[in-house]
Amino acid sequence: MEITLVGTGSPVPIPERGGTSIVLEIADEHVLIDCGPKTVYGLMDARIPFGEIETMFFTHHHLDHNASFFNFAFTSWTEGGRESLTVYGPDGTDRLVDALYDVYAEDIEYRQDIYPTDGISNIETELVTDEFSRQMDGWEVDALPVEHSIETYAYRFEEHDTGSSFVFSGDTRKIPSLAEFAADADILVQDCNTAPVDEDRVPDEDDQFVWQQHAEGERDLDKSTLTANHCDATDAGEIAQDAGVQTLVLTHIMPYRDLESMRRDAESVFDGEVIVAEDGLAFSP
Repeated sequence: MEITLVGTGSPVPIPERGGTSIVLEIADEHVLIDCGPKTVYGLMDARIPFGEIETMFFTHHHLDHNASFFNFAFTSWTEGGRESLTVYGPDGTDRLVDALYDVYAEDIEYRQDIYPTDGISNIETELVTDEFSRQMDGWEVDALPVEHSIETYAYRFEEHDTGSSFVFSGDTRKIPSLAEFAADADILVQDCNTAPVDEDRVPDEDDQFVWQQHAEGERDLDKSTLTANHCDATDAGEIAQDAGVQTLVLTHIMPYRDLESMRRDAESVFDGEVIVAEDGLAFSP
């Protein structure tokens, strides 16, 4: 089992981080979890053969988790030679795929005359609910409903041969059921959206554009909305400690946050290894 953090950012665009996206290599398969902005470019940077991805999961349908789906569906077919794709996700997943066929019908017809495989017209969807569980070839996956602003799921993956386990929280506030769901997992990749700004990381006067765009929006932001729907580093550490996981990875990071403060806060309540996510980071249990 190997986990690659393709995108580790938030809804706020920043050049250093793409939207949420993870690739899990499990039992000789590549599985894509979420498909936020820049996913295809992140897959290329990580040298992941995206044409081999025939299974993907959505935690929820916010823009920073699904905005690159159309791009991925096309490029993994046209450039990667993908022959099939099954997309698992909550309500709205079928409508997302239907929208691909609606908006790009003529584009699909045109490209089907060029490319030899028919990996675009046969995309299948499966609805994820609170009872979702699947046995795959050499691995299994379970889902847990978490608490966010819309219907959202955490996923737990287990590899049969190695016994390795990986949990991705999706976006969620701290809830007891998540620690139970992640119990004894090797790795927990955990939403950690709320954190203080590190003034030393803010761009200098010659490169302030991105920061100014964000700061103007953050000034008017009702921060209670974030804290009601996301975890901070202490929350993440407490979940990991209660679950007894070995490694905690903090992700969904806003621009110019104090990353060392995040790490220290998590380590103050969690005895295992703490990693602050970066795009392209790969690790194994």
